[in-house]
Amino acid sequence: MAECKKVTLGKRNQSRKEVSVQTAKLIFWVLLCQLPAWAGMGAVSANMDWYHALLRPSFTPPDWMFGAAWSVLYLLLGAVGFLITKNGLNAQNRPTVLLFVVQLAANALWTPVFFGRHAMAAALLLLSVLIFLTAWLIKRSWRENRPAAWLLAPYILWLLFAWNLNYAFLLLN
Repeated sequence: MAECKKVTLGKRNQSRKEVSVQTAKLIFWVLLCQLPAWAGMGAVSANMDWYHALLRPSFTPPDWMFGAAWSVLYLLLGAVGFLITKNGLNAQNRPTVLLFVVQLAANALWTPVFFGRHAMAAALLLLSVLIFLTAWLIKRSWRENRPAAWLLAPYILWLLFAWNLNYAFLLLN
């Protein structure tokens, strides 16, 4: 009986430890996916006068919507990072994780290019690359972790909208 309790307690402690490890992984990925927002904040706030002086396409959302949308999307990206690494980093998922990190870096570059440098054409090219990388990530994730692929759907839809918006700003200005 005493041995049975030890085994049960051992499994319970192991289960708690696993939950703690998984929680730490989730927090890591959610925080990592906030970096593009933090990296772009300075460029946006320093250039809002420039942005508001541009001719705007009729389908430009209000300023507050960008922050709201990206807040949700970065949380979803954090969940994707967690899901694709939930079982650790291994030979099977390493290319997917690398692709995820590369697309996140490309995402972080867009705001400084568009707002900081006022380089709309370069920002459009960067968005094209980002859409390609995200589509590739969805394809890889579909085979390895379908929930992660589904969580990327709102992200790629927003990127496609952003591409159209960026293109319209380029044409108008």
